[in-house]
Parts: sequence; C-alpha cells; structure tokens
Amino acid sequence: MGMNELISEYERATNAFLNAAKQLRPEDLDKGPEGEWTVRMVVHHLAHSDAYCLTRIIQLLSEPGTIIRSFSEEALAASEFLHYRSAPIEPALELFAATRSETVRLLKFTSDAELTRSCEHSERGQVTLESMVKHFTNHPTGHIQQILDAVHN
Repeated sequence: MGMNELISEYERATNAFLNAAKQLRPEDLDKGPEGEWTVRMVVHHLAHSDAYCLTRIIQLLSEPGTIIRSFSEEALAASEFLHYRSAPIEPALELFAATRSETVRLLKFTSDAELTRSCEHSERGQVTLESMVKHFTNHPTGHIQQILDAVHN
C-alpha cells in the first residue's frame, strides 16, 4: 500500500469518527455498558491516543530508530488529573481533529520509500511508519460503534 492510499484511509477513518461524534447529545456522553468506558471516556481516550501517535510519528521521522515508550490506556482513563469521566468532550474532539490534520500534513511530505522507517516500541519491538499509520487509522473505527450504540439507545 502506498502513502497516498494510507492517507486516504486515515482521512476516511478520521471523518467517520468525527461525524459519529457530531451525533452525540449531552445525555449520550455518560452512557456505556456496565463496567466499560462511557462515550465521554472513549472520546478523551482517542484524543490522547492520537496525541501520542503524532508525537511518535514526529520522532520516527526526525529520529529513525528512536525508542518509543508504551503508555497505559487504563492509567490515562483512571487518572484523577485527566478527568475522563467528567471533562467536556469539545476540547478533546478539537485535539483529535488537530492531531489528525497535522499527521496528514506530515505524511503528505513523506514518500512511499519512507514507510519502512522504523522505531523501537518498548513492548512491540520494531514498528514501521506504515504499521503505525495503519494502527492509528483503524483505532477510531473500532470506537465508532460504541458512539453509535449510545446515540441510538
């Protein structure tokens, strides 16, 4: 798969998530299956995950071979300082849109040959730019259904 196709898929996933989020009403935000994350928490999770992704892509492009550290989604969600359970989602959606936009900008300056650039992930070992972009393309797609389920229940 070439860079242009990767970018197109990434943009489609971004737009699909943002379109699903636009359907949310205030009463939907704290819905979720018993013991699972609420819609509000999912939105904050995606915003912060994508901030990590952007940072990693910047590191990979500027310092190939660099070591990137894993992060705990559960620690982020449970942090009393991040307020995943209560913070408004608008800033998180703005952050998500901005980091996705900046990622696309960077990728547009990157050639197909650079898709093999890699870094060392603290848990997964060697990760290429291509695999990283594919992972973060698919990431919001899995959460769209959670949002749509909350809106339609």
